[in-house]
Amino acid sequence: MAKSDSGLDTAAAILRVLGEQAFDTEDLKANATRATAEAWARHLLLGTAHPERGNKPASENERDFVGARRWVENLRRSELNYVRKSLGEFRQVIMSLVQNFHRAVSVEGDEDRRVAQQIDRLRTAIESNSIDKLRVEATSVAATLSNMVVAREARRSVQFEELGTELKTMHKRLEDARKSSETCALTGLHNRRALDAYIDRVVEFDGLTGVPALIMIMDVDNFKLINDNYGHPVGDEALKGLAREMIRLFLRKCDFVARYGGEEFVVVVRDMEYKLAGQLAERARERLATVRLPAQPLISLSVSIGVAELRAGDDPSSWLMRADAALLRAKQQGKNRVVLAA
Repeated sequence: MAKSDSGLDTAAAILRVLGEQAFDTEDLKANATRATAEAWARHLLLGTAHPERGNKPASENERDFVGARRWVENLRRSELNYVRKSLGEFRQVIMSLVQNFHRAVSVEGDEDRRVAQQIDRLRTAIESNSIDKLRVEATSVAATLSNMVVAREARRSVQFEELGTELKTMHKRLEDARKSSETCALTGLHNRRALDAYIDRVVEFDGLTGVPALIMIMDVDNFKLINDNYGHPVGDEALKGLAREMIRLFLRKCDFVARYGGEEFVVVVRDMEYKLAGQLAERARERLATVRLPAQPLISLSVSIGVAELRAGDDPSSWLMRADAALLRAKQQGKNRVVLAA
């Protein structure tokens, strides 16, 4: 039985979201997952060739919904196994930390028993009423306790050093995990998740205090042709080259550069008057046009840019929508140009 148009749209949208949120695992690469998700979405929505069998275009009744569901289940299983393994490694670090604490407590307990034994020796010597015996025992006990203190401090130093190493390792893993969750694996730029959080903060604080801010959405012109004519690896190199140039171009700490998705980038610039926005965006457009790919030096890259200022009453969605509308006009006017939001 044929699926409804709304059902097809929903299935395709779900597949594309899975592709956008993909990450590298031991079995799958994020780029391959994104490409396969898009292929399944087109197969279900448009009836293009089967992503796995590569057969001829399918009619509405021949579209493989069961195969798409099986691919999604396998993808989620692979990602779940990867997350479980990473969690297991992190738990080992925590367990090692706990074992070090336990070892330290056990050693101190043994020392306390030895101290009690030395005190009993002194008590026995006192009860013997022998000055000579008391002098001998006191000297021996004092030497023993002194040696125990020195040995205990040495052990503590080693134990605290080991604990410090464990804590540094745990902190680094936590920091790496945080950065990984906020970074685009391909370009090294901030990802959509980090961008959304940053825009929320800018709107909340700059919007209330009146600090000027602007947002630029950049779209690589004719990017699909690069992928179709030269392959996705060349397309990936183009995105990485553009990302490197953006990092060199937007150097201030208050400049935020992110990959928005696909071939789109977003730059949030704070403390910048809107009257300078056109000049800044034009300089970015010219600089990005100089990027060349070593493997394909004849490819010329260009970007279309839409710019919008943060206005009173803006929320993150309305701010982005005005910049996106300006980008659309730049595309409609011939690409490779800058358009400021009205």
